[in-house]
Amino acid sequence: MKIIPWLVLLLCVGCGTLEVRKSSSAVDYLFPEGAPASTPRDVTLRLPVRVGVAFAPGGESSRYDALSQFSDVTALSEMERQSILERVAEAVTRLDQVQKAQTIPGQYLHEGGSFDELDQLAHTFGIDLIVLLSYDQLQFSHTNNWSLTYMTLVGAWFVEGEDNQTQTFIEAMVYDIPSRTLLFRATGSSQLGGSATPLDTMPELLRDATAGLAQSTEELLVNLGDALAAFEQQISSGTVRGPGTPAIEVVERNER
Repeated sequence: MKIIPWLVLLLCVGCGTLEVRKSSSAVDYLFPEGAPASTPRDVTLRLPVRVGVAFAPGGESSRYDALSQFSDVTALSEMERQSILERVAEAVTRLDQVQKAQTIPGQYLHEGGSFDELDQLAHTFGIDLIVLLSYDQLQFSHTNNWSLTYMTLVGAWFVEGEDNQTQTFIEAMVYDIPSRTLLFRATGSSQLGGSATPLDTMPELLRDATAGLAQSTEELLVNLGDALAAFEQQISSGTVRGPGTPAIEVVERNER
């Protein structure tokens, strides 16, 4: 007796655990393995400041089961990246002390580029500060006790024997480029979950990947606004993040 190919596919979906992960790390970009440590220096902010907004490159990794079509479930598309960059730039531009905030295309940043590359970007785009975005999205699906019904035609089509989880984290780190000093950071996160049939598992993971990114971005923007307001207050203390951190001075930009 021959087994129908699509039935084999359904059984494979429910035979174990699926895990997919995509990430991009600003820390790995700024401090690549083997690079000498960069000591933060005192900061002089020339108002109004010019800000660049970019995603940290590289650092992507994924692990998944034998069904190769699952490998791109959590991929962050260029359109999604650009949308997030524009929203962050818009939020930053609302500050009176910001002259401009522009998005920087991904092709200008390379893995391990670190502060030397940021120095080049400062000259190329005429920016003082950089908002580096990182993200980490983990999705996994595993079978529950209802998966035993996959041995029947009805079970494979209608029983929700797959437990799906999507965890998304996004972070913005704001650096003063000349001094290589971290000024402040903000984060956003999301966690989604649910059950699905084998046929609905991949569509659900795709939907949750998009929804998780949207939710974590909304939270990031709220927290970024709070961090910006807190930073304005911290400036009055004369240090970046309180006693023991680099000194900060604010001067008017001398345009010539």
